[in-house]
Amino acid sequence: MKKLISLFLCVVLLMGLMPVASAENSCGCGFSPVIYVGALGCADIYRDAGLPTEQRLWQIDTDFILANIKPELLDLTLGIAASDYDKIGDVLIKVVNKTLGDLALDQNGDSAENVTAPSLNFPTNRSHNADTQFYFNYDFRLDPYIHADRLNECIVELKRITGHDKVQLKASSMGGIVLSCYLERYGYDDVETIITQCSPLWGTAVAGELFTGKFELNAISLRRYAQGALPYMEESDFIEGVIYSLTDVLLVTGVWSGLIALGDNFVNKLIDRVYDEALVPIFGSMPGIWAFVPQEYYEDSLEFMGTDKESVLYEKIASYRIAQANLVDNLTVAKNDGVKLYFVCGYNVQRTPLVSAWKNTSDGIVDTKYASLGATCADLGEELSSEYINNLSDKTYLSPDNMIDASTCAFPDNTWFLRDWLHCTGNAALTEFYKYFLTSDEQITIDNEKYPQYLLYDTNAVTLTPVTKNLTAFEIFKMSPTFLNFIRMLSEFITKLFYMLLGDR
Repeated sequence: MKKLISLFLCVVLLMGLMPVASAENSCGCGFSPVIYVGALGCADIYRDAGLPTEQRLWQIDTDFILANIKPELLDLTLGIAASDYDKIGDVLIKVVNKTLGDLALDQNGDSAENVTAPSLNFPTNRSHNADTQFYFNYDFRLDPYIHADRLNECIVELKRITGHDKVQLKASSMGGIVLSCYLERYGYDDVETIITQCSPLWGTAVAGELFTGKFELNAISLRRYAQGALPYMEESDFIEGVIYSLTDVLLVTGVWSGLIALGDNFVNKLIDRVYDEALVPIFGSMPGIWAFVPQEYYEDSLEFMGTDKESVLYEKIASYRIAQANLVDNLTVAKNDGVKLYFVCGYNVQRTPLVSAWKNTSDGIVDTKYASLGATCADLGEELSSEYINNLSDKTYLSPDNMIDASTCAFPDNTWFLRDWLHCTGNAALTEFYKYFLTSDEQITIDNEKYPQYLLYDTNAVTLTPVTKNLTAFEIFKMSPTFLNFIRMLSEFITKLFYMLLGDR
């Protein structure tokens, strides 16, 4: 009996100590740690990592590319000189496969054993505040649910070492795909805040169109794409202005169109072979890339890419459709239970100029309508029709430049649009923008005075300012009198004059 009493007292004592131990490990700082779920390419991928034959396969170094191109230069030159498209195709396919071929997955969507991402992170640092975050990286090729499983492990570990009950998730670009799978499989109990930036939550048109063979070159989109990159170049304002002028001259003189004609001829001769012998075997084998295909392209993509619906690869591809289809419902339940939601999207940037959807407004990569979960957007360079605007009973969510109606978003009060914001770029103003969300105890919505729904992202001035209206080039120059903006103003004037003289306004 004494032994039983002693055992009972020991158990009671241990149970009494458990809350104390738990309290000692808890953190009362009031700021839940942040996990930054990285974008595509957030982890380097290697062949033979750690061996003398080690070679980085993603974020490829220039020497590796040149080493694959140099042996083929003679055959390529001979093929071009003779207009021998079979020879040109042989060379291009050989170079692509030598450079990227080892990235291809097998019929089950699994990587070769010697192709790995060896530097995947795991939480070890207990310190956390608004200026620090745990960087979660992953192998973009693989099934996103694999990353969701590891993300869950990281969340559990970060909670343990920091002493917090919840974490804040900030998903960048493809990180939103990983987030979607995490919510589908694990729910939101461990999550306090969700932020997505430039995330293809419903996919990207460039993936859908490339996976359905809708390849297109267009002079206007190429010019816009080149001009849109200028503010992000590390060149002087004068050099940027000169380059901007040159791109306009090339368009007006028809040089762009001539180059496009040559490109179209080249593409038409080679596209089928390049798809069949390089692009489909490599990128069509990756469940992670398939996750970028919007639902409206999905069935056509499966047919075009020749995907075997009896394969394990197809099972992995199809499983993501469930996460994508349930995302809004999963987020709605989370929001109703107190999880703070923030969706940040770019617009008014020329998207990748290789597909027929080049008119979609975007951040340069991800279409605004997909990143925002449903915004109604005008084509790039245009405004929503007056008929559409007049029929809006509530113009609360209409952008001041008449380019976007956010009322059709899944979460219109939680979605922000940054004009002229190039995909996932950043500056100090944007950092403060995110801190405002991460440090708030309450859900911030678009009616706050500091950050309204529509903001102008100025990478040169390092500012985020409210969008007021669709400014002319002259008005932009008055606000920011740089040489580049002067050239833009002059270009707009000359272009209008040119078409007026031609009788075409």
